[in-house]
Amino acid sequence: MNFRAAIPDYVRAVMEKMSAAGHEIYVVGGAVRDLASGKVPDDYDLTTSASPEETIGVLERYGIRYADTGLKHGTVMAVTEGKKVEITSFRTDGEYNDKRHPDGVIFIKDINEDVKRRDFTINAMYLDADGVLTDPEGGLKDLEAKIIRAVGDPGERFREDALRILRALRFQALTGFEIEAETGKAMIKEAPGLKDISVERTASEFKRILTGEYASKAVRGSVDIISIFIPELKACEGFDQRSPYHDLDVLEHTLAVIDNIPLLENGRRDEALALAAFFHDIAKPLCFYLGENGTGHMKGHPIVSRDIAVKRLNELKFPPKEIKEISDLVLMHDTFIKPGRTEVRKLMAAYPAAFLDKLEILQRADILAHAAPGQLRMEKLTRISSLRRQLIDEETVTDIKDLDINGNDIIALGVKPGPAVGAVIDCLWEDYLSENVDNNKADLLERARLYVTFPT
Repeated sequence: MNFRAAIPDYVRAVMEKMSAAGHEIYVVGGAVRDLASGKVPDDYDLTTSASPEETIGVLERYGIRYADTGLKHGTVMAVTEGKKVEITSFRTDGEYNDKRHPDGVIFIKDINEDVKRRDFTINAMYLDADGVLTDPEGGLKDLEAKIIRAVGDPGERFREDALRILRALRFQALTGFEIEAETGKAMIKEAPGLKDISVERTASEFKRILTGEYASKAVRGSVDIISIFIPELKACEGFDQRSPYHDLDVLEHTLAVIDNIPLLENGRRDEALALAAFFHDIAKPLCFYLGENGTGHMKGHPIVSRDIAVKRLNELKFPPKEIKEISDLVLMHDTFIKPGRTEVRKLMAAYPAAFLDKLEILQRADILAHAAPGQLRMEKLTRISSLRRQLIDEETVTDIKDLDINGNDIIALGVKPGPAVGAVIDCLWEDYLSENVDNNKADLLERARLYVTFPT
C-alpha cells in the first residue's frame, strides 16, 4: 500500500529537505489513518529523528518560516505554501503525574519506540516520503476491522492521559467503530482520572462525541464514563417511564432523539441541538412520580432539566451564549403553543428565528422518539411550523423597534415624555401581534389615540 501520490507537495517538500539533511522523517497520526481509510486529511503531522534545534536549522537553511511555540515538547511548526505542518522529534515521555501531560520528554532516534507512546493502533501507523506505510502496532488490521484498540497496555495509556478515554469515544462517535474489549474495560476502570483533566478539554471532546454520526452508540456504551462529569446521566439508564407515550427508557429515548437530529453537510450535528437533545429529559428520574392509575408522570422536567444543563455546562466552562441557547432549547422542548396566528406571531416576537428553527428540529426529533400516542403532537408542530413560514412570507414584524411609529409620534398626540410613551407603544405592539392593527403609521396613530388617557 503506497500513498506517495496522496501526500501534498507542501508536505513532501519539507520531508525531502529533512531527508536530504540526513534525518528520518515520517507522516504520522490522523493523516495516515485518514489516507488508509480513503479520506483526504485536513492537516498533516510529521515526526523526525532530528532534534528540535536540528529541525530549525534545516528550515532556516531552506528559508522555510517556522514557529517554535511547542519546542518544550519537541514540536516545531513549519509554514510552507501558506500551510502549517507540525514537526515533532521522536521522543518518549516521562511520568504523567497530572494524568494529561508528561513531566518531561526524552528525544530518541527510533521511530518504533516513539510509536509505542501513541494512543490507539489506528493512530500509530506512519508513512515515509515515498508514501510507504509502516504499521508496527497492527493499526491497519484494526482499521479494516473497524476496531479502536489502545497501543500496548490500555490501562497504562489511560493512566498516562485520561483524556484518551474521551478520544476513544470521539473516534467511535465519528466512525461507528467497536472499542476492543480490554480497551473498553480499561476506559471504565480509569474513568475517574477524567476528574483531573481540564474541563475545557473535557468539554471539547464531549461536544465532538455528541455531534458525531454515531453519538448514540458511543454514549450508550459509556454511561459510567460520561457520568463522571454529567452524574445525572446514570439514573436515566434503564429508567422505565411507565407511560403510554413512551416505549423506551429515558436513556434510550434520549439517544433516539440525538439520532433524529439531522447531520449537517460536514457530517456532524449542530452542537446546540446535540447538547439540547442530550439534556432535554435528563431530569425525568428526579421528577418522576406514579399517578393513581399507575401511570408515570414527570411534570416540570423541562425546568429541572434546564437547570441541570446550566449547572453542568457552566462547570465545563461553556461560553455563556452557548449555555443560554442550549438551556432555552431544553426548557422549550415540551412547549407547544396553540397553532393560531396570534400565538405564533407572539412566539416569533419572543425568540430569534434561528432559535425557533432549531427548536422545531428538536421537537420533531423528540416526537419521533415517542411511542405512537406521543407522536400525535406532530400534527400540532406541523401546523405551528406552517403558520410561522406563512408569517415570514408575509414579512411579519417580530421586533417592536420595527413598528412604523416612534416615541415622538406618541408625544405629538399629547402624551408626556417618559414611561407613558413606552406604555402606549407596548399596547400598540400587543395590538399588532394580535392583528388588531396593521403596521402602518396612520393606523397605528389612530389606534394610539385610544391610549392617550395614560398618565400625562
